[in-house]
Amino acid sequence: MIELPLFGTPLKKYLPAITIALMIAIWLSVTAIFAVSYTQSPLYEGNQNTKFLHGLAQAGRGYLGEDWLANTVDPLPVFSFLIYITALVNENLFYLYYALILGIYVFSIMGILSTIYREKWTLTKQVAFFTLFLILHARWSIVRIEKKYDFNLEFLHSGVAGQYLLGIEFQNSVFGVLLLLSIFAFLKKKYYLAAFLVGLTALFHSAYLFSGALITIAYLLLILWDNLQSNQALHPFSLPKVARAARQPLLLGLFTAALVLPVLWHNQVYLDATSPQASAQALDILVNQRIPHHAIASVFWNTTAYIQLGIMLLGLLLAYRWRRLFIIMLSLFAGGMLVSLYQIITNNDSLALMAPWRVSVLLVPLSTALILAFIVSGVIDLLHLSHPKFLLLFLPLAFYTIFINVGGGINLQDTYGSGRRERRLVQMMDIVKESKQPGDIYLIPPTDNYFDDFRLYTGAPIFINWKSHPYKDYEVLEWYNRVVRTDKFYQSVGADKCAKLEDLVDEYGITHVVFKSKEVPLACDFATETTRIENFVIYTINPK
Repeated sequence: MIELPLFGTPLKKYLPAITIALMIAIWLSVTAIFAVSYTQSPLYEGNQNTKFLHGLAQAGRGYLGEDWLANTVDPLPVFSFLIYITALVNENLFYLYYALILGIYVFSIMGILSTIYREKWTLTKQVAFFTLFLILHARWSIVRIEKKYDFNLEFLHSGVAGQYLLGIEFQNSVFGVLLLLSIFAFLKKKYYLAAFLVGLTALFHSAYLFSGALITIAYLLLILWDNLQSNQALHPFSLPKVARAARQPLLLGLFTAALVLPVLWHNQVYLDATSPQASAQALDILVNQRIPHHAIASVFWNTTAYIQLGIMLLGLLLAYRWRRLFIIMLSLFAGGMLVSLYQIITNNDSLALMAPWRVSVLLVPLSTALILAFIVSGVIDLLHLSHPKFLLLFLPLAFYTIFINVGGGINLQDTYGSGRRERRLVQMMDIVKESKQPGDIYLIPPTDNYFDDFRLYTGAPIFINWKSHPYKDYEVLEWYNRVVRTDKFYQSVGADKCAKLEDLVDEYGITHVVFKSKEVPLACDFATETTRIENFVIYTINPK
């Protein structure tokens, strides 16, 4: 018996703990490699400007608590609470959260493959698969390929309609990876853990309620079928037999329903229609004007979407060998397809906003993984390279590829910090960040995405912008009215410009106006130029 030095304790006693520690170390290493290669944008950019607003306002960032949008109905209370708590502790934790999410993503995919292939999923195959999977996700590789060939590999792990599990920044949608983890847990027969993960995903983002429901239906049917089959020899087909077989899936279904009930209650109480007219107008604005690229099939259905449909179908075909995984994927695909077709036929705006095609954000990366695993496994088996001794042939190439992608990720990450925001824009926003006062409301060009970062970066309330919108119907109408009026102001000239601005000042208390122009854009006797950074100009409204 091998003994530990100094203590004389048999090593066998510590093997379980050593094994667990080794597995955690491997997972953390893989997570670090994947996260560094994938990269993250700096705080606060992209969708963070919308999704983080309520939480940061609650945490007291700047004067965001005075921002109109921060005081509308929060559609993501659980996620906002996470943002609130984290902002109070250390905002850099957001980077860590996303790194862990990326690790869960890889762990779930690798776990699913290990479960279905079992002993055939050798270490050599795992190393080869991970190396290729990393290449498909490493943003350094994607950026280089896109710049050189105008071809983006992201469609291999993102969904249709510009939707995705993994974006470039941490946001609520990334919690969809928990559904992949749920599938892995179910395949390992950890049923209540799988159900808990479905509920947890919906708590962070209610857009996953539909996908979670389809996955749960598959779970319940599979458990019911397994129970019926296991009792067939002991009990002939009868109502009592069906009742016994249905008990477990019924309890699991009730457990899942209890988990998502708070989300359904919140949506019903706080986001339900104020009136049929207001609801219809708000839905029309959101679907047909704000997010048609996500919500209208004729807009987002293109060649890439056809390729992704082919990937999903091929993934289903490959999954057919594994009944449990196949049924789960089939439930997602069939449910998503049927409701999507119904939405297209009926042109239902409510369904369009729900985006039943969002199931593709799960099916595409899972199908891509199955296709890649099939190729890797087939080639290695064909060349008889599964023996551990052949792993030595793969390791140098794998390590070199990983090294290149990690190095490329680090270099790309540096460019985010130094050049992602234009220097002059940062200088202007830094001035606002330092000079803002309680009661300030900044008017910015609403439809110019150049200013999307202005609100969170400076911590100063803005009047409105096109990027970030509420979800309660009457608030959507007010948001749209603000956008239209502000847009008309920026497009007007001369005395008409001053008249429109004066109306906004009188009605909403605008205190500052921001322009991106090399010419003097405003000549009103009640506004004074206070800041000019090259082509950025800020006017302060004179107090009456």
